[in-house]
Amino acid sequence: MAESECAVYKKLKERETRAHAAWTSFLYRNEVKPRLSEKAKRKHQKEEMEAYQQAHKARLAHAKTCPICMSNM
Repeated sequence: MAESECAVYKKLKERETRAHAAWTSFLYRNEVKPRLSEKAKRKHQKEEMEAYQQAHKARLAHAKTCPICMSNM
């Protein structure tokens, strides 16, 4: 899909990108920081992944219903 001109789509895409960056930065975090327990690590990773999934779903749902985004498909 070509980049949409829709402002809402752009905001949702930026939100998704930030959530993905936060999730992946946690996965590859610098080991200089204090290590988390395995339970805390799994919980934090799950929260970051869910935030990314929600942002991704919101962007896709918007793209399916927005007339501007639909015309660019």
